[in-house]
Amino acid sequence: MLDTVAPARALFVDLDNTLVDRAGAFAAWASAFTSDRGLGADAARWLVEADGDGYTPRAALAEQMRARFHLPDDVAHLVDRLLFEHLAWIAPYPGVTACVEAFRSAGIPVVVVTNGTAGQQWAKLDRTGLVDLVSGVVISEEVGVAKPDRRIFAAASAVIGSACSAGPGSAWMVGDHPVADVRGGRDAGLRTGWVAHGRAWAEDWSPDVARGSTVEVLGALLEATPRSDS
Repeated sequence: MLDTVAPARALFVDLDNTLVDRAGAFAAWASAFTSDRGLGADAARWLVEADGDGYTPRAALAEQMRARFHLPDDVAHLVDRLLFEHLAWIAPYPGVTACVEAFRSAGIPVVVVTNGTAGQQWAKLDRTGLVDLVSGVVISEEVGVAKPDRRIFAAASAVIGSACSAGPGSAWMVGDHPVADVRGGRDAGLRTGWVAHGRAWAEDWSPDVARGSTVEVLGALLEATPRSDS
């Protein structure tokens, strides 16, 4: 796999399962929810799978939960629970906050580029303290387009007044989703970093950098990026 680490002049980075452990938080909530309802461990595993890492529409998942578990809750109530209750468990991956701070110290702007609802994503950023460390936040619901649409990356670029172009001193997009983050970033003219989380890359083209964890991807970029005081 190609592994070309060019210096970063700007970093666009995904939120869920890249900066914060959304999968772990949802799994913890699913366990608590199904335990409270007396539904058992198999129910928790089903709920995590049906969630699709958050890509299953919340109303559709709520309908599936009602049918499978014979829940009396209405769809709107379950959607609200799905959107917000797992935030009690949300946290950055170990070392991620220090990496973001290192980019800021190096004079490299960091913009979060995330799909999702504004209320939920802002709550994650506030809860984890990441909101105070980044140069900007672009959320699909607020800008009207979602990754992998290149317009969301253009919106991120506009936040810092930087063009999305590859080459020496490039803007980078780092994320865990092969299509939304990596293909979307590549198609927008960005260098790309993929957070594998133990998965194999399945496409016939490659991201510029691939590592097992977010900290490893960000660390590779930091090593290649001169400090502002150097």
